[in-house]
Amino acid sequence: MIIIMKRYALIIILIFIYTALNSQDRNVTDYSLNSLQTYQYRTSPITIQRLAFKNDLQYAYNVSYTSMGLTVSARLSIPASNPQNIKGIVIMLRGYQRPTNYYTGKGTENPARAYLEQGWAIIAPDFLGYASSSPSPSPAFLHQFFSTINAVELYKSMEQPVFQFNSGVTQADRIPLPSSFKKIVLWGHSNGGQVSLHLLEVIQKPVSAVLWAPVALPFPESAGHFGRGAAWLEQFKKDYNSNNFSLINHLDKIAPGARILLHHGDNDTSVPKAWSDALSKAIESENLRRDSEGIGRIIFRYETYKGADHNLRPFWSTVQTRDTAFWEAER
Repeated sequence: MIIIMKRYALIIILIFIYTALNSQDRNVTDYSLNSLQTYQYRTSPITIQRLAFKNDLQYAYNVSYTSMGLTVSARLSIPASNPQNIKGIVIMLRGYQRPTNYYTGKGTENPARAYLEQGWAIIAPDFLGYASSSPSPSPAFLHQFFSTINAVELYKSMEQPVFQFNSGVTQADRIPLPSSFKKIVLWGHSNGGQVSLHLLEVIQKPVSAVLWAPVALPFPESAGHFGRGAAWLEQFKKDYNSNNFSLINHLDKIAPGARILLHHGDNDTSVPKAWSDALSKAIESENLRRDSEGIGRIIFRYETYKGADHNLRPFWSTVQTRDTAFWEAER
């Protein structure tokens, strides 16, 4: 009985230590865009946990990888027709979803279908705190930057992907997976659009990104707008140099030749179109600076849609045709 009690006590202590290590507040300045330029990013194998479903369009797998030393779950979809001749892979970064009714792939599975039909593979991370991912670290207001690390480490892992099947996946559910992809491109919607912009500023590679109604209002103003409030925003600016967290202040870090296709509807009641207007002007200004200094431009295009909502309805067909043409035009 004494031995059992000691073991039980040891288990309780280990759980307490694990919880403390994973719930403690992070050093906020370590997650500024300045600091994320030198963050020690790591690659990870992509583990196929199970086949979620298969049909004439796709093999959809629930997968996981490691980021920040934690587990991030994701949906990997491979085109069912000619999976050995994939055009590339789209890293799809979704917008905000409520964790309570969330499932792997939610927020990306519907737009992904059009890209799968055109021969693109898809991988869409759930991010920390969602589905089968590890709980998100604190403080919660840094979640966009934790998600940026998740996205960057996924991008780097996809450059030379190592896929491994969980032993529970039957041979009948396994298909040969690529050892490399011809192209790795980005799709970001809403909050995922902000993460996409952060990623471009961090990796400094000429990647092609499609942004649907992105949260282009810089942090911390974006966090203040979406629920943190004016008092929190004022206090954050007192405690930290907010310029170090602002995506607008880091456009110079986006690689020459990086390609951005920005979409926004004028009937968007979730993310103001004015934010995309301001982003467009900021990129134009950055390109003028680059022209004067002989630096390669950001290849940028801005499309607006009269009457379109936050999800760009009713223009999905037009938008997605433009997306795939944009990615395929990449050299």
